[in-house]
Amino acid sequence: MHRRERGYRGPVLRNDHDEEAREKSEWTGLLLSAQWYQHLSTRSTTVRHSHAASFRGSGTFGYPRIARGQPMRIASALFALFTTTAILAQTTWTLEQCLARADERNLAVLNAALDAELAGENKARTYWDLLPDLNGAATHGYNYGRVIDRFTNTFATDRVRTNNFYLSSQVDLFRGLAKQHGIKQARFDAEAAMKAVEAARNDVRVAVVQAFLNVLGLRERITAAEAQAANTREQIERARALVEAGRMARAEQLTLEAQLAQEEFNITDVRNQHDQQLLTLGRTMQLEADEQRTFDIAAPAISDLNVLAPTASEQQVLDQVLRTHPAYAQAGLQVQSAERSVAIAQAGRMPSLSLSGSLGTGYSGRDVRTVGGPVIGDPVAIGSTAGGEVVYAPNVSYRTELTPFNAQLDQNLNESIGFTLSIPIFNNMRNRYAVQQARVQHEKARNGLISLRNDLQRNVLDALVQQRSAHRQFVAATKAVESGTVALQYAQERYDQGTITVIELNTAKTTLSNSTANLINAKYQYLMASKYLDILQGLPVVL
Repeated sequence: MHRRERGYRGPVLRNDHDEEAREKSEWTGLLLSAQWYQHLSTRSTTVRHSHAASFRGSGTFGYPRIARGQPMRIASALFALFTTTAILAQTTWTLEQCLARADERNLAVLNAALDAELAGENKARTYWDLLPDLNGAATHGYNYGRVIDRFTNTFATDRVRTNNFYLSSQVDLFRGLAKQHGIKQARFDAEAAMKAVEAARNDVRVAVVQAFLNVLGLRERITAAEAQAANTREQIERARALVEAGRMARAEQLTLEAQLAQEEFNITDVRNQHDQQLLTLGRTMQLEADEQRTFDIAAPAISDLNVLAPTASEQQVLDQVLRTHPAYAQAGLQVQSAERSVAIAQAGRMPSLSLSGSLGTGYSGRDVRTVGGPVIGDPVAIGSTAGGEVVYAPNVSYRTELTPFNAQLDQNLNESIGFTLSIPIFNNMRNRYAVQQARVQHEKARNGLISLRNDLQRNVLDALVQQRSAHRQFVAATKAVESGTVALQYAQERYDQGTITVIELNTAKTTLSNSTANLINAKYQYLMASKYLDILQGLPVVL
């Protein structure tokens, strides 16, 4: 014998299996309550710590004693905590806010922006390459053993300290216009990188709009399903009264209750899909965990959407897309960049002329200079004549000192300038293969441009076909809903009069439910196709 329960959302039948399910539900509720309490405890740690000083020992049964005046402050703090939680839970996001957050946080967009920054730095570097370079060097060392000192041009056999200082510069006067082509290529690459950022944003916008509309569509389906379930509950109440009065068989009541159980299962299933799409939207926006828990969207007023038949032709839309789509512009810039790569590779076959100059000086520990006048000493006998007379040589010496560091740097200063002409004669076929590889890359870039044009054309045609199909489906589904609503009203009246069975009534309800779901799907398919075409054409996305 079945008993009726009234505990949750309408009448159900209770049996042993229901009792077991009820116990599981209670355990689930306890687990959810424990998790919520743990979350609340974590968030109220500050409140607990702020009142920790008010606890002095414990009571008879181990409960903490609370000082006077503390209960009111604790209650105020808990009230503020719950108020903050409620405010966070009520935070909703519009489509514009979702798009702005995705542009700000999405990793694909951020990486594309970093690539654009690198391309801009490379563009600036190519201009600096036109200027001469300037490099300096300094050495400090010691020489041991017999070696010729390069500054005094004398042999040294003891340790000699040396210092050398250099400045050198070189500039390319002509390199087959390779640097000029490099500047143009870097400019194309920088512009292509900026277009890549816009293309990444478009991809993110498509994903955000798709998830956003999916959430809205599922919410409408939930509302319609809940209305149908509420109607079924009213029918069950009437059927129960008729069964108790003996005017209806209990089998029809059970059929209605089974219908309600199926409808509630469908509501749960649609709600699960809704939560999954909401999670997908949050992930696309790169929400933090705390934000995801309180994340919700604001539904715009699109219930009375005027679904119009598309009037734009395929060629008009495609021309607009090709003029404004950033990915197509990026592909065109990549083709031009590849052309510059061919020109740069061909410049390697031409002679190059460069100008170089250097400035150097040094210091030696053997570089000495005289100090003062000569010192004349006693003559030194160096031999004798044939007649026996001694021959004397003058004895003249000079006082010396190590030439100062600054003086050596000045006297050892040297400059040089020169031109270098380089003519490529045979470089192991490197230049030839470089040109061939650049040409292959250029052909690949052109093929990529053609492929992207074909993809955009296919996407435009698919979106237009989807939009037109959704419009036709919407018109047909609208008529089906209107007819199904009238049919259900007549079926309800006939059921109340006892001329049809509950199975026939459920058939009318199922027909109307399917028509309503088709209407909702057609409306949001039309919206998605329209917004996708707007994104392709570079138009703002609004609902």
